[in-house]
Amino acid sequence: MRTRMIMRKRWLTTIPILVVVIASLFLIQLPYFTMSPGAALELSPIVQVQGGYRDEKGKLMMTTVRTDRATLFSYLYAQLSPTTDLVPLQQILSPNEDVNQYFKRQEAVMKDSQQTAIIVAFQKANVPIQVINKGAVVTEIIPGMPAEKLLKAGDVITAVDGEKVENAEELISALRGRSKGEKVELSLLREGSPMTITIPLAPFPTEWQIKGEGQKVGIGIYSPATEREVIPSKKVNFKTEHIGGPSAGLMFTLELINQLTPGDLTKGYAIAGTGTISMDGTVGPIGGIQHKVVGAKRKGAAIFFAPDNPPLPGERSNYEDAVEANKRLNLGLKIIPVKKLDDALNYLSSLPPNGER
Repeated sequence: MRTRMIMRKRWLTTIPILVVVIASLFLIQLPYFTMSPGAALELSPIVQVQGGYRDEKGKLMMTTVRTDRATLFSYLYAQLSPTTDLVPLQQILSPNEDVNQYFKRQEAVMKDSQQTAIIVAFQKANVPIQVINKGAVVTEIIPGMPAEKLLKAGDVITAVDGEKVENAEELISALRGRSKGEKVELSLLREGSPMTITIPLAPFPTEWQIKGEGQKVGIGIYSPATEREVIPSKKVNFKTEHIGGPSAGLMFTLELINQLTPGDLTKGYAIAGTGTISMDGTVGPIGGIQHKVVGAKRKGAAIFFAPDNPPLPGERSNYEDAVEANKRLNLGLKIIPVKKLDDALNYLSSLPPNGER
């Protein structure tokens, strides 16, 4: 009897310890993100053009990467999963940026990608659209550069040395060819209030230099966006709550063109893809494509558009990474390399209707 009472007391003492241990596995956060396959989302319900054509027999899909703050449990799970990666926070977050600010920045970049997709699609479809550019938006700052102390994400730069800047390209052009230590005067809007700052130029970190092109200098803004007002002749509605990042640009553009023009780009196929879109139709690289092909396959995609423009000369392209993941995981997708929007459109125009050969 005494032995039973002792064992019962020990068990009652052990239960709280087990609860604490189990809770710690799921609640203690580590300085990592876990990245795994996210959803592949059909775009027809997400992107809607007022009065647009709705004749799709197949579907166009955007793909996402699931990004979560790592816990002890997910950290251990990632060690065993072939489709989950661990990424240190400092590789994802900008300087002085917390996780909530990161996700807000991703939502802002998503908005910019939607606007660019609307402009490119309306122009490609020869449908009227008005665009009013208002400046260059600071989206991310390179650590150790002058901008780190003087600029903030969300600042809208409107002039350099008194010369008006209407878009991101004009900002880059205004700073090109400057020398180390040279100072420039920036006019900008911060949360709607005008201000002027003087900022020096400095060499970019080694990893940002391009071999054979000499020392590159700047103020330290990475991939600025354009602040603009877009007035399409047909109303466009996006339902992308809680989805961030610029990587759906290509697929947004294709869906918009499909609704702006008669016919059916899909030809009855389930088509997924990824890639940013630029005003000139260039399809840019993104992160996590090895996860996106898995998400696409899980949702029944047969064809996957992958950007074929490397981030830097000599680096692997998204297309190469997608082909490798497709083979390694035996997904059976048809991976299509895309450098420009026209590459995707030409491929789709050449497809026979699904079921025909």
